[in-house]
Amino acid sequence: MKRYLPLLMLAASFCLVQPLVANEQFNQGMNLSSQNKGQGASAIQGFNPAEVIPGYTNSPPESGYYGGVTSPGVDMTAPGSAALNTSEAGKIITESILNTPPDNKPSLDAPFISEGLAMKDKAEAITGGGFDGCVDQVAGFTEITTHQCLRDTKIEQYCTRTATISGYYEDTTEIKQIVIESSSIRFTEKNNSFSGEFKVSTGGKVIAASAVYSWNKKLAYGNDHWFMRVTTPFGLISMDDSEGSVTLSSGLNITDGQSLPFSITNRRNKPTVSSIWYSSNMKYRFTITLTIQVPSRKWVPEVVWKESCPFSKSEGAMTGSQCVEPGGTRTVVVDGKTYSIHQDCWKWQDTYLTQTETEGTCGEYMKNPACTVVRSQCADTVDGFCVSQQVTYSCERKKEGNGQICGGEFFCKDGSCAQAQTGTSNMFGQAVSALAAVAAAGEDVAELNGENVRAFTGEAKSCKKFAAGFNNCCKDSGWGQDIGLSSCSSDEKALGKAKEKKLTVYVGEYCSKKVLGVCLEKKRGYCVFDSKLARIVQEQGRRGQLGIGFGSGKSPDCRGITVDELQKLDFGVMNFSDFYDDLNAGSDIPEDQALLKKAQDIIAEKMKENAP
Repeated sequence: MKRYLPLLMLAASFCLVQPLVANEQFNQGMNLSSQNKGQGASAIQGFNPAEVIPGYTNSPPESGYYGGVTSPGVDMTAPGSAALNTSEAGKIITESILNTPPDNKPSLDAPFISEGLAMKDKAEAITGGGFDGCVDQVAGFTEITTHQCLRDTKIEQYCTRTATISGYYEDTTEIKQIVIESSSIRFTEKNNSFSGEFKVSTGGKVIAASAVYSWNKKLAYGNDHWFMRVTTPFGLISMDDSEGSVTLSSGLNITDGQSLPFSITNRRNKPTVSSIWYSSNMKYRFTITLTIQVPSRKWVPEVVWKESCPFSKSEGAMTGSQCVEPGGTRTVVVDGKTYSIHQDCWKWQDTYLTQTETEGTCGEYMKNPACTVVRSQCADTVDGFCVSQQVTYSCERKKEGNGQICGGEFFCKDGSCAQAQTGTSNMFGQAVSALAAVAAAGEDVAELNGENVRAFTGEAKSCKKFAAGFNNCCKDSGWGQDIGLSSCSSDEKALGKAKEKKLTVYVGEYCSKKVLGVCLEKKRGYCVFDSKLARIVQEQGRRGQLGIGFGSGKSPDCRGITVDELQKLDFGVMNFSDFYDDLNAGSDIPEDQALLKKAQDIIAEKMKENAP
């Protein structure tokens, strides 16, 4: 590797020295082009496009859409839709619409707009041609750089609450009546008694008992043998009048199918006989009414709500609810009985914000009116949700170059404005950045011995994510304020500051604590590097050019780049835009300061070698 590094450094330094002698050559070229400007007009007069331009035709298919000045026109809806769906331009337009955020509107303060408006306002001074002298003029142009950054996306997840009709049985009692007619009891004479039994069908507790009786008293003529006494389980019925009523005792518990005994004696307490009791002339009759409390079960309907959440609600905040099954009355049949239940809503969907949208590392570009979104794509997906988005910004920066306006025509005096026209205005910054990166690789390799030599080695770090918007130890900015971050560890705070300095590569998110299938805590894994250059080479070289990933969020692979891999990298196509500002203002990152100093020393040495 050591033998390759001087060659790389020499190539990079050559790019740095070359612009120093470009101005004189540039002036000569501009003067020559001014002298020969008329040749272009004469050459085009005899120009035959069919001989020069491949595929040129005077009758393109699109001419069929024009029907002449008197034609009502041709409906271009169908061919327009076909072109939008099948042509390359249509695909680019569709992709741009889908990937551009709806709030991404260019600012009128953006250089490419403000400069254009300024040109319009001052167009007469430049193109009028009324001035024959030459005056010095500062030319303004823009330098375009591209930047990539990460930001958290807004994630909304949903829980559902579904109502179903259920119910339960509760113990209760019901009141029933048992009527015992004397005619339903078969009295017989046996064992020196006149008795019979009545079998009840329903058991329970007797809470009230009464009896009524009647007989043909006038035929008794005061004979005690004709006055009856009926003994019941509930008390005595004395039939002393021709008719009457008796209140009997309560409190007796009877069971289903129980036989209740009854016996009849006369007023002398002697058992009566069948011939008297069943005498058709005497018409003896009594009726006992029992009020009993019967144990029972009652089915009670109720509405049961079941919640389904594929995530832990503690990691989010509910932002709203929506009824997804409208209310109404529903019925259920239990034990042959129909029950009707009404609900205003039978199913709710609750919306939870589980991740807030953040600026991430895109804050400076989002706030810069000169930066516009070129492309956005998902950087990491967890459980089907895009949790992190990679955004590419194109940023314009106003630059100035020296020139002259002569006779209404502008001439550039140095190479700066011409470089801007050819898109090479970053030649110096690109060359110095590449040189510093090569120097860093050489320094890493020189300090290591053995077979496993690697450069730009990073360190794996992780941080915890809490409830949305609260104590997020993975936030990308605002660490200097330390508001609400007391629960974050010192390592997490250090990681946050490394993000602000653009020293990290995001690897992924994973669940670090799960209970019963629900994630209770999430973490994010990062690779942290010592310098911006190390991060750029790892991100754009290792991953971008060589296709070697950084592992997973749970196990980041932050290994260094091997010698063989370094030799395969093309430093010339890497985007060092994040490093350009450090070239002018100096870096507050110790490692980058050392690399810049090393690059400056190499430049100075090469300039001495090329001095006359």
